[in-house]
Amino acid sequence: MRYLAFLFRVLPAPFRWSLLLLLLLAGPARAQFSATAATTQFVCNAPGNQFGVQAVADGAGGSFVLWIDKRNGNNTGLGTGIYAQHLNVAGVPLLAANGRRLFQTGSREVFGLKVVPWQSGLLVAWVQGAFGIGGDTVRCQYYSAAGDPQWPIPTVVAYRTLPTVIYESEQGLNIIPTSTGATITHALALNGGSNRFTFNKIGMSGALSFPNNDRQVVVVPPSGYQLDYYHSVGDGGDGLYLVASSAGLGAEIYAQHFNASGAPTWPNYTVISAGGASGRGSDWLPIIDPAGNLYVAWTSNGSDPLVSKVLPSGALGWAAPGYVNLCTYASRQDTPHAIWHSNALWMIWEDTRVGTGSADYGCYAQKIDAAGTLAWSPSGVPVYAQSSGYLRPKLAPSDNGAVMAFFNTDTNITNFRAQKILPTGSLAFATAGVILHSVAENRPDNLDYVPVSQPNGSVQVFWASPGGAPTSRDICAGRMQSSGTLLSIGRAAEALGFEVFPNPATNDLKLQFPMSARPTSLRLYDGQGRLVRAFADGTTLLPIRGLPVGLYVLRATLAGEAVSQRVAVE
Repeated sequence: MRYLAFLFRVLPAPFRWSLLLLLLLAGPARAQFSATAATTQFVCNAPGNQFGVQAVADGAGGSFVLWIDKRNGNNTGLGTGIYAQHLNVAGVPLLAANGRRLFQTGSREVFGLKVVPWQSGLLVAWVQGAFGIGGDTVRCQYYSAAGDPQWPIPTVVAYRTLPTVIYESEQGLNIIPTSTGATITHALALNGGSNRFTFNKIGMSGALSFPNNDRQVVVVPPSGYQLDYYHSVGDGGDGLYLVASSAGLGAEIYAQHFNASGAPTWPNYTVISAGGASGRGSDWLPIIDPAGNLYVAWTSNGSDPLVSKVLPSGALGWAAPGYVNLCTYASRQDTPHAIWHSNALWMIWEDTRVGTGSADYGCYAQKIDAAGTLAWSPSGVPVYAQSSGYLRPKLAPSDNGAVMAFFNTDTNITNFRAQKILPTGSLAFATAGVILHSVAENRPDNLDYVPVSQPNGSVQVFWASPGGAPTSRDICAGRMQSSGTLLSIGRAAEALGFEVFPNPATNDLKLQFPMSARPTSLRLYDGQGRLVRAFADGTTLLPIRGLPVGLYVLRATLAGEAVSQRVAVE
């Protein structure tokens, strides 16, 4: 402070006022989305491993982020925890530093985690158990936006019952909101080695609909081998679709629909993959369109990206063989990701056509409509046409019918990039994409990342890093604007949609702000930091007639964030 006072005494007046203006614009030093790719924004860098990241939009331009946290141990001591953070639209954390602890039980692991927006907060489900035995319970809890539990204790959705059920599994863990509560799906393992899909329903107060492990689903194909890989997705109403496979080479994919009462509605399982087109891992994805049709996207044993459509009746929606090949180019396609957006299914995958070896990949995409018609070249369109390692791409909706793609690239997977794909298949950014993050040790670890779309077309991304000293695995964040730029620290007002015009002004200032939030604490300060005008909350027209010519700062609070705009008065 003494140094600043000295500067004000010795600096000429114009520089003195400029310094004052900068001080006015300076806010508290709180973390925000990084302005440069070479700087990591940590959501959590507490000691121990943080991973299994989940994230959802908060409806106001920000995001809720949850993760599994071992800062206090796992199967001994305090046990594995579940932590959360709430970031506003500018990336400022609204909960405690390094996250708020939601749940932890002594000497218990957390094996899987899922979160969805629910009522006015979040519904969280997880599988926990002791070391060496797998999950002994599946639990859920309803939390407020501030992280406060809304039920006295978590609801136990399922628990193992020896000697029959030897453990409850996070395989197939999902939460499907319904009009009366939610359906929670997962799997269980029986004595003897077989696995089964199961689910239960909870009401708004957390009460269960079915007895423990009551809805066990056994999927047995003609081969007689019970299937053990499951995915679920809501049907757009109160029912759900189950998609199952053994994930073996050439294994079929089966689908079934269950109504709101938990009963199957089709007399037989629908074979999606036509008896052998599937087969590598459990990389198939179930997706729903607004009409309640089921789509399944996967890469086949023959390395082709395929999509099948199943009608609510259980019949295949497209002509035999019932699926469409999204890329006929003679290369290997792996690790697909797909979303439904703007009346079409968009799919992205790793592709070896640009590499020199089996692990050298580029990144390609395709779009298909509800009629099964490809939008672009049968070879797909290049999203990243340079040779790299394992890109692990994902998609998220953006604005004007476009989508945003994210993927790891370059030596040692150094750069985490984004590319915007337009509805025409053209790319909006530079050919190689925009680098969102470039710190190798803090890059996304494999597929442990979640892109969260926002109403203005920007996408916030949250990921778990690979680990290493001094804090092991961490939770990190970044934001890609629809224009292909990172969110600058000095652009919180822009990110929040808070604008002032005309600028310069003579008589009045007009404000623009989002419908969901009205500015409060509107104050206008002159170059010396003196308050010269105060305006009513939510005002859209600010009279400035009579103020001396010069530079001013308009400050306000919007969506819980302090924002500032420079104003010139003529």
